[in-house]
Amino acid sequence: MKQLIAVLFVMLSIGSAHAQQSTPTPAASSEAVDRLIVVLEDPVLREQLLEHLRSTPNEAAPAAAGAEEADSGGGSGLVGALYRWSDELVTSLPTATFGVPIDRKLAQAGTQIGSRVQSGVSSGQLLQFLAWALPGLAIVAGIGIGMRRVGRGLVQPTKPVRKRKLAMGLMLKVVLAAAALFVVAVLVSFLPVPKVASTSFTSLAVGILLAMLTADLATSALSGFGSVRSVRLIRYGQRRFYPWWLAVASFATFAALSADPSLRQVLGWSAADFAGLILNCIAALTMLGFVSRHRMALGRLIFGAAARAPVSDNPIRNATRRLARHWHLIAYGFLILSIFSLLAGQRDNDVLSQMLWSFAVVLVGMVTIAGLHRLTTSTPPRYRYQRHTLRQIVAGKILKLLRVAADALTLFAMAMTIAGVWGFNIWGWLTTDGRVIVGPLLAAATVVAVAWLIWVTLDAWIATTLAPDKGTRPGAQRSSRLQTLLPLMRNGVLILLVVLGGIAVLANIGVDVTPLIAGAGVFGLALSFGSQQLVQDVITGFFILAEDTIAVGDTISTGDRTGVVESLSLRSMRLRDSDGALHSIPFSTVKALKNSSRNFGVLRPRFTVPSGTDPLAVIDEMRTAATELRADPKFAKAITSDMHDLGIDEINAGSVVVSGSLRTSPVRQPEIARAFNGRMLAGLAEKGIRL
Repeated sequence: MKQLIAVLFVMLSIGSAHAQQSTPTPAASSEAVDRLIVVLEDPVLREQLLEHLRSTPNEAAPAAAGAEEADSGGGSGLVGALYRWSDELVTSLPTATFGVPIDRKLAQAGTQIGSRVQSGVSSGQLLQFLAWALPGLAIVAGIGIGMRRVGRGLVQPTKPVRKRKLAMGLMLKVVLAAAALFVVAVLVSFLPVPKVASTSFTSLAVGILLAMLTADLATSALSGFGSVRSVRLIRYGQRRFYPWWLAVASFATFAALSADPSLRQVLGWSAADFAGLILNCIAALTMLGFVSRHRMALGRLIFGAAARAPVSDNPIRNATRRLARHWHLIAYGFLILSIFSLLAGQRDNDVLSQMLWSFAVVLVGMVTIAGLHRLTTSTPPRYRYQRHTLRQIVAGKILKLLRVAADALTLFAMAMTIAGVWGFNIWGWLTTDGRVIVGPLLAAATVVAVAWLIWVTLDAWIATTLAPDKGTRPGAQRSSRLQTLLPLMRNGVLILLVVLGGIAVLANIGVDVTPLIAGAGVFGLALSFGSQQLVQDVITGFFILAEDTIAVGDTISTGDRTGVVESLSLRSMRLRDSDGALHSIPFSTVKALKNSSRNFGVLRPRFTVPSGTDPLAVIDEMRTAATELRADPKFAKAITSDMHDLGIDEINAGSVVVSGSLRTSPVRQPEIARAFNGRMLAGLAEKGIRL
């Protein structure tokens, strides 16, 4: 909802600068005639027009040369186009409302009113007109108040609605108003006053009666909601809304009467233009205050309980629910839009009908968006630990992108349609002068979309690669090498896409990226000279990780430090030793590595046998202990071979050393050695052998 209003205001700012370029209508032709009359009546403007016409042939060639320069690329991309467009907008704003500068128009209006008042006072006609017109208008206002009381019983709210009585009451009010207008016109025609005075009085009387009739009919018509809304709410609306509607109807009616040729001749063309503009703006501001003051009551009358309805699968209900919650924001936007359209020179607008059409466009657009969201909702996994395939993840991401694009296109179509309803030909501007702005924006959006697709595909592939396979427990993980390299690759590609995409976007919007690239090159050269150790760390780390020398969780020794690898980066690794201390070791300081966590380990038990003991008995006990230990379920998977390489390693004075080899799982040697030594001690004690 807020996005629609924001887009609408952007379109309005574009349309206000190019409203004069639309196809002229009969109303526009009459407006052009009025402006021509204003120019011809003013000596200064008339002289400026003549000078402009005289200089037109001499300025044609430079203008054509400037156009050719602009077409040949003399601009500076999107930035230059936005600068020129904003400059043209600011230049055209003072003359957008009346076709001439506002201060000039105001001076003309003041001159016209002053001359007419002075001539009327000097001749006495103005005082005579006020002497009989003011009481007459008061009588007309009294007639309007009396008409509001007529048929009050017929238009009272009831449940259910008495449709015939309500229709009769409304028709009675219309007939009485028409009769009153006829009587006023007949009586005025018999008065011995000038024709201009009688015409002016009749127009004012018609405006008063029409404004009061419009407000009365609007409040009386609220009784038609009696079948679907509470009677108390309708009575509250009829009592509270009438003063606001009367004010709005009065300002709007007299603004429309300011376009009447007879009144324009009496007031003056410029004065009538200013009066119409001011009255229309006051009417819009009054309506804005009315909506702000009574938005809750209006929302309940129009939408009922739709604002409190739960979320539904029906797109129409969802759209109605969202519109019921935010309708006042849209109304604010449309009322402000009406003021902008008046300031942009669209003075023939019917604000009420345009607001109704605009609300209809918003409702259709919201239904469309809700329907598209329902059609493009992705299906979640059926099981808790089920993972999507790469194709499913990428398709889901692309579907979200298409949903956002569809929402943007729908909002754009809504904004274009609403701008057209209010008299702004935005599409015509976009296909002509606006191409210099729209083209770079579309190119930049394409760059962002392509970079996003690359990132989504890579991220989905990494996510599916690191996710546990189907059927494994939730804590299962992939190999430590993948867990180390893939996140690093993801971060590196993200940085690369951001940098290249940013440069491409800046180039498309007209920013010269050559100094930026040259500066980045100089900075990179200086960085490489000033951080040789850092570069060495990164290069060494890259090859260590690429060759899968170490990974997270491995037990390694760097010569002076031994421990478990806790984390890896491109520059360093973190090692936790047996005492719990955490060491941060740059890769460039590592000259050799001993990894005890790869493939298998070897346990080499050694025992010193005294000269009085048979070494073969000790060797037999070693073989027996290894066989029993391998049969133990706790160590069955950790020991992968029988005891081999048994024999006498050393012969010393008074003793011999016997040893053997036992292949085990990585980093399980200490645990297996303790169990093996315990079994050896028990077996030797049972046989009476002492070492």
